[in-house]
Formats: sequence, structure tokens, C-alpha cells
Amino acid sequence: MIILDASTIKKWDIFTIKNTPITSLNLMEKAGDACTNKIIKDIKDKETFHIIANKGNNGGDGLVIARNLINNNYKVRVSVLEFSNNASSDFINNLTRLPNTLITRIFTPSDLIINEGEIIIDAIFGYGLNRIVTGQFAKLIHNINQSNSKIISIDMPSGLFNEDNRKNDGAIIKATETYAFECMKLSLLLPSYSKYCGIVKVIDIGLDKRFLTNLDIQKQILKKSNLPKLIKREKFTHKGDYGHGLIIGGSKQMKGAIILSSKASMRAGIGKLSVSLPEDYIKELNMKLPEAIVHKPLRNVIKYDAIAIGPGMGTDKNAEKKLKNILTQRKSIPLVLDADALNIISNNMDLLKFCKDSIITPHIGEFKRLCGDFNSDEEMLEKQLEFAVKYQLIVILKGAHTSIVTQKREIFFNTTGNSGMATAGTGDVLCGIILSLLAQGYDAVDAACLSVFIHGKAGDLALEKNSKESLIASNIINHLGEAFRLLY
Repeated sequence: MIILDASTIKKWDIFTIKNTPITSLNLMEKAGDACTNKIIKDIKDKETFHIIANKGNNGGDGLVIARNLINNNYKVRVSVLEFSNNASSDFINNLTRLPNTLITRIFTPSDLIINEGEIIIDAIFGYGLNRIVTGQFAKLIHNINQSNSKIISIDMPSGLFNEDNRKNDGAIIKATETYAFECMKLSLLLPSYSKYCGIVKVIDIGLDKRFLTNLDIQKQILKKSNLPKLIKREKFTHKGDYGHGLIIGGSKQMKGAIILSSKASMRAGIGKLSVSLPEDYIKELNMKLPEAIVHKPLRNVIKYDAIAIGPGMGTDKNAEKKLKNILTQRKSIPLVLDADALNIISNNMDLLKFCKDSIITPHIGEFKRLCGDFNSDEEMLEKQLEFAVKYQLIVILKGAHTSIVTQKREIFFNTTGNSGMATAGTGDVLCGIILSLLAQGYDAVDAACLSVFIHGKAGDLALEKNSKESLIASNIINHLGEAFRLLY
């Protein structure tokens, strides 16, 4: 699933009309058909629908939906906004195909009457909006939002820009669901705008996919279809074929973190796992994870296939010395830097010269310590991209819609996972999964993308047997097997 900006989507529309036997009017018909089919599939009861349509092409899409719903015996009424004399030809064409008795002309915001219980179809503005919504449109959107009705926005919540809303202080529809045409839009993924988008569903409206063939796509959603294939485990193999990883961390105050990371690493298929941790609880780790090899002092790291450092390690002088030792020894060994390793680096940025091609996994607080504060989600993403390119890193910024940014300016968003995972230890689990995949020989970008997707999917599977309140990090580890099986 790709993420495109407004200008590229417009070019895709034009390409489709130019290179296939379809007119803009027929393309509007296909878009309306696709939305109607989704509505009928998802909403089983014979609800009443209220289409609120402006006079552009987004409004035209809404009129096609209205006609289709009428043909399927739904109760429908249409409010056409008469705030401007301008109307697209395709909108006018579709308006003539509706019975006049179903159409109410709206000349002022107060003319709009919303009945209790009806579902609103927001067909006011689409992806091409480039100016903030004020005046009569703003008052109308405010009235719609105040109605407490279920709202389905067509393509975009009206008032929301496609990719950059930093200067958008205008009115925006607060949709219950958004039917995004053909591809995801950046704004639908960013935390600040989730209150406007509701549940986002990407709808195929029949745009010509040949347009994408030579397109340099920089932003994608992680899906099974675009994830790397799992390494096949052949019959005549042994533990040495699946890598030897090293994980370093643990302290008196944070014993659990390295145990969670270690368990996750083993569950994600690593051949052998060595753990370096303080001597005073080696016995405890042996009891909780007998499969791991335990080390006390660590002298030689070049024998390992991958290294993770940070979970529960602390930030004292001893931890700092340990990190510097690993970084200067690692040479080209794949490396994951997590938790306290990142906190140490944020106070000594010169260490980043030893981290080239590593994976770092900050949560938002750690990210700010590394990259500085920001004033918007768009700026946050820009800082993530700048940091990844400058230091030649893969930066995994954890959260809802975890973003992965690579040295080559690629950006991947993950939509697996749930808010039940907002609990201590889940980041440690992710660190262990990444280490495991790196040790098994996955490319660093592939390991990052697969790990984030599987981690979230395991959290979703765990939620099926828990509540969001009761879900804990260990539940995620227990469901890693099921998550991997979904990728077979």
C-alpha cells in the first residue's frame, strides 16, 4: 500500500483517463460504486443516509453514492451546498440523475438540518484542497461535527489537507470513517489528525496501475504483500544456520527488560542467543530462560552475527563504557541500539560515527533527546528523515503507526498493533525480535520492517484473548508464533 501526495494522485487520475477507455464521468461512477459497495458490505441494517455535497468532483462522488443507495432501497436525502456558483461538469451531470424531491439546496449553514440517527456522507472537499476552510463552509462543518452523527468522509475528511497541515487552522470534519481512494494519504497516518479520520479504509476505484510502474515511491504502508519473504528453514539445518546473537543490558533496577528481549529473540527464530548482564542475577536469567547462554565480562564481540544493546542497561559510567566498547569493536556487525544505549548517545553524539547502518528504536521521549523537539507531526517526520540520512541509520520511531525511515530516504508506516501495547516492556520485545532477524541474516531494512509488522500483529493476536487494559509485553511474546505463521 503506497502513500502519495496530492499532485501525484492528480497525475494518476489524468493518466487513467488518457490511457484507458474511461472518461472522468465514468471514473466518478466507478469511485461512487466502490464506496457504495463498501457501505453496503459494512453496514448491514437499512440505515438512513444524508449526503452533504459541495459542487466539485468530491460532491459528484457523493451524488453517485446517493443514487446507488437509492437503487439499493436505502432511505437517502441529499443536501447540495450553494455557497458558490462554480460547479464541475461531472457534478452537474450526476445531479440531473437524481430526483429533485430528494435534493435540498443549502444557501447558509443554518439551512442544513441533520436528523437524529442518519448517517452523514461527507462529500464536501477531497484530496485536492489547498486552502483552509473558513466562512460559511467552516460554520457548516462545525454544525456537522456537533451533530454526533456517524460520518463517512469520501477520500478525505473535508478540510484536512492531503499531506501538510502545519498551517491548517481551519474547520475540519471529524469523520467516523474515511474512505481513501486508491492509496493512503500522509495526513491520515499522523497522530495529530487521527481525531479527524476515524477508521481509514482504502478503496480501489480502478485507477490504472500502470502509472505506478516507474514511479519512485518513497512512502509505503507495511503489508504482507510488500514484506520480505521469511527465510525458509530447510530440513537438514542446525542452530548454527540461524545465527548467534548477543544482547547486552540489564541492571538492578531493570531486570525484566533484558529477559523480555531475550525471550522475544528466541521466539523469533534465532539459532543461539548469548546474554551479557550483571553477575548478580545470572541465576535468575538461567531459571527464566534456560535456552540462553550467559556471559559475565565481555571481551570479544566479533564472533557474533548481530548485537543488541540497551534494554534495562542504565546510563552510569559502567554502562557508558560498555557501549563505547561495543561500538568500537563491532566493525560491520549488524547492531540494534535501544533504550538506555540511546540515552547515553544523546549525551555523547560523537558516538554516532560508530553506528553507521545500525537500527535504532527510540520511543518519542528518546527521539526528542536525540533529534530535538518539534512543533508538528510533519516536523517530527522531517527530523526522523534528516537524522537517518545524516548518520546513515535506520530509525524506528515507535508508537501508533510506527514509522521506519532508512538511509535511502524510504519511509514505511506500520498499521498493525493496538493501544493495549502502550505498556512497559513492549519495546524490549521489539528489540529482541529485530536482533533475532538480523542474526538470521536478514538485511537491516528487511529486519526492521518485518520485526515491526510481526510485533504489532502479535499484539493484535494477544488482544483477542485480553483487553487493552490487561495486555502485557509477555502476551506479545506468547503470540509471536501465530504472527509468523500468518506470513507463511
